[in-house]
Amino acid sequence: MLTLVYKMIIFLLIILCIALASVLLFLVRKRQLRTEMDRTRKYMTKAKQYPNDVYIPLMCEYLSETKTVELNLKGDSMRPFLESDRDQGFLLKVNGFRKGDVVLAEIEKGHFVLHRIDHISLNGERVKGFCQDPKADVTLRGDGNPVGTESCKLENVKALCAKVKRNGKMYDLRTSKLWKAYSWWWTHSLPVRRYQLALYRLVWRHQLPRRWKK
Repeated sequence: MLTLVYKMIIFLLIILCIALASVLLFLVRKRQLRTEMDRTRKYMTKAKQYPNDVYIPLMCEYLSETKTVELNLKGDSMRPFLESDRDQGFLLKVNGFRKGDVVLAEIEKGHFVLHRIDHISLNGERVKGFCQDPKADVTLRGDGNPVGTESCKLENVKALCAKVKRNGKMYDLRTSKLWKAYSWWWTHSLPVRRYQLALYRLVWRHQLPRRWKK
């Protein structure tokens, strides 16, 4: 009987040691990531910055159908897949767009957003597939926005985000199975998006909602 008890105690001690080691590895990795982010922020602070209404129109002039232009992402509206000051988007000029595309659009004079196309309408009817009519109405929604949309004409959609560099790894949004799976799930889980984003901030980013801090 005592031998069995000793074995159980040793087993529990081993499990406890494994759990402690996992926690320590997680904390070390978290500290490394935070250090890398701090270095990136310091570099971005020292680098010369241009307002979007100045930089992006100039960037759009260099867009072509064969050459991408890199854009450093700002803001949290495309969470959880894309993070501000960490990831980059690679923009490509294309002839048409469809629902689900991540695009650069000018929703107001000098106000640009990199958001996902929620739907495209033409003459009051939703368009299925690609649309090339410049007068079509485009509704945009950021992945990190549980509510609220933006709208513009198709002619104000400047470019397609063809690729992204996420945390140093490149993804082709036109062919990546991971991106397609994520896009399908995220666009079909809008009713619970608020709770998914809250869980992401709590577990991964360790950021509690403001109302929880009061």
